[in-house]
Amino acid sequence: MMPSLLAAALLAAQPAAPPPPSQLGEIRMHLFYEATGRLSRDISPPNDFSGWNTIIGEGSAEEYADDLVVVVEVRTSGHHFLETPLRIVARGRNNRIIAQRRFATTLTSGAGRAYRALWLNDVGCEGRVVVTASYGSQSRSETLSLDCGE
Repeated sequence: MMPSLLAAALLAAQPAAPPPPSQLGEIRMHLFYEATGRLSRDISPPNDFSGWNTIIGEGSAEEYADDLVVVVEVRTSGHHFLETPLRIVARGRNNRIIAQRRFATTLTSGAGRAYRALWLNDVGCEGRVVVTASYGSQSRSETLSLDCGE
């Protein structure tokens, strides 16, 4: 075998490098303000937030809002293409799935961060909303109350 072919064969026989360690980061939640199209500050726990009558702009809402955007962070060291699936599930009353999304892959930035989003429609009066993010063997949940009444 020619030296360059031998080197190529040896390189091909080498096992692929293991993926870099990565972890599930924080879960953020933001109201979508319908009057201006803005997103609220992060309202996920432990942030101080009252989700009372957000559909008419009450509680801690700055404007009326009925939709919620959930943002989940994945962390690693540097820029990487990660093939660990990420699943985000939001559950409401009676453990009913409101929305869910699965990401087969994640591309992190040079800073080692990536953010994935899930949009929840018409949840302003849902009551208790539980968001769970699962990434490989890691799991994290956050609970938010969006209640309505007179």
